[in-house]
Amino acid sequence: MSENQKQLLIDINNISYSLTEEDAKKIEKVAVNLLDIRLLEILPQLELSVLEELDTTEKLMLLREYSKSEEQRKKEAEEAIPFEECLKKAGLTINDLQN
Repeated sequence: MSENQKQLLIDINNISYSLTEEDAKKIEKVAVNLLDIRLLEILPQLELSVLEELDTTEKLMLLREYSKSEEQRKKEAEEAIPFEECLKKAGLTINDLQN
């Protein structure tokens, strides 16, 4: 994140304290609409009906995932710990989860 972006976020945060709840909700609505636009730029095949069903957290997760470079994806795949390995460390098996 650039210094300019950091300062913008600080400014937005400081401004938000002086707003009414109604004003804050309007800004949130604009921000979510901007998020939707960004998602549609990255995922043009994403249908509006699907987008409308996602909450803000899901939209942010999608944006983060699909904004990654191939290098980032490869690095994550290499560093990933298999689910079975996590179960072993916890002293569990797949059968334990099914019971």
